[in-house]
Amino acid sequence: MKNTLSSTLIFLSILLSNFLSAQNTIGGKIVTVPEEEVNRQSEFLTAESERLLGHYDKAMPLYEKFTMDYPDNDAAWYGLARTYTQQKELPKAIDAIQKAIKIDPKNVWYQIYFADLMEQTGRIRDAVQIYETLTKNNPNVPEFFQKMAHLQVLSGDPKNALKSLEKVEKIAGISEETSRSKHLIYIGLGDQKRAAAELEKLANAFPGEVDLLYDLADFYEKTGDKNAARKIYEQILKENPDDPVAQIAILDKPKNSNDANYLQSLHTLFANPKVDIDAKIKELLPYFDKIGKMNDPSLVSGLLILAADLEAAHPTEAKAWSISGDLFYQFDRLPEALERYQKCIALNPSVFSVWANSMDILLEQKRFADLQKMSENAMDAFPNQPLAYLNFGLAANENGQSDNALRQLQQGILMTGNNADLRLDFVSQIGVAYLKKKNFEEAKKRLEATISKGGERHPGILEHLGDAYFGLGEKEKAVDFWKKSSAIQPSTDLEKKISGNQ
Repeated sequence: MKNTLSSTLIFLSILLSNFLSAQNTIGGKIVTVPEEEVNRQSEFLTAESERLLGHYDKAMPLYEKFTMDYPDNDAAWYGLARTYTQQKELPKAIDAIQKAIKIDPKNVWYQIYFADLMEQTGRIRDAVQIYETLTKNNPNVPEFFQKMAHLQVLSGDPKNALKSLEKVEKIAGISEETSRSKHLIYIGLGDQKRAAAELEKLANAFPGEVDLLYDLADFYEKTGDKNAARKIYEQILKENPDDPVAQIAILDKPKNSNDANYLQSLHTLFANPKVDIDAKIKELLPYFDKIGKMNDPSLVSGLLILAADLEAAHPTEAKAWSISGDLFYQFDRLPEALERYQKCIALNPSVFSVWANSMDILLEQKRFADLQKMSENAMDAFPNQPLAYLNFGLAANENGQSDNALRQLQQGILMTGNNADLRLDFVSQIGVAYLKKKNFEEAKKRLEATISKGGERHPGILEHLGDAYFGLGEKEKAVDFWKKSSAIQPSTDLEKKISGNQ
């Protein structure tokens, strides 16, 4: 881009130099160019140079003066239209490009720019009309029909968009872009049969592209036509018997999905590193909704074996460790889950849910030093995730660092927005921080302010408010709030407080 701009500016400089020489050669004879023409060319080239350099604030008055002096120069109106656009003055840009078109109505670039401005200002139907003219005058330019189809969809005219895309295919042949556009339009029209036909036509046009057959089979599966999907996978296997995705797809899935034998049949494919990892994960995902209802140890064992296969086959794939960690997490195998989450984070630290589950595990295990360190790293990686700040505050409180906890809690609570429950969690820990500092009055003030805003249903708020009253010597009120907390979430610690054995 820089080289192109430099070349253009050099060319303009040469032209300007030639014009300023006030001479030209015509038919082998040196002819003197009138001074007015020299000045005209100089002014235009100066305006063009400023625009190309991105100096739109300087180019604009130069173009405005030039078009006032020479209103029949279409190129100047075009340059002024582009300058107005960059300055966000779209009504003026539209007026300028229309004047350029009036002078030279056959210039397709002016028409294209006019249509772009219509689209930018939401006048989609006007943009369609411009492209109707362009396609009529240029019937062999597929790009014009492609753009018109896009605009027709935006204007709520999908049927004519399909006609435009048919024209594209007649001119340029079948292409992935055109076929997928038609496919999506048919989906929008609710015509699943023709939507599938477009993908099938595309796959037939490019027989070596197996991904196109995957997409067709996947579409059949999503629309509930399992038999059609199976036929596509069988077609793939005829051409490539070792295709791993198709091998998984044609396995006879039991009507009862809680079938350990089916999971066992997946073992060889899951252990094969050549089989696509996403295809494997796709087989595992339906089981997550059923984990809480699983009573068959062989089924649990079968899922965890597949998780181990996934890790061994794809050791450098973060998603392998993530999905494996999720399985162990769901089965309450927390140490194993944490180990896998940590490997996932080391490979790809950009998925916050993995961090969140890891922090939950450390909290469950009461590993507050580790929790504080992990939540601090999470704050660095995700500075806008309040849960990281909450976990840091909680851990810092437990580690005797109430001032450090307060700083992060007060920052994190600003990110809770409309999440009232999360905000109460923050206030609960802010109250703990003040209790740790023996500032019982401030703790009471902060906690009590939430009672009419949902705090009366938050066990942490109620317990810590009881602690604040106890610290202030008001034991009856303390016991009252402890009992309210225990009614929601009983614990051994609360029992001791209520009985006076704390």
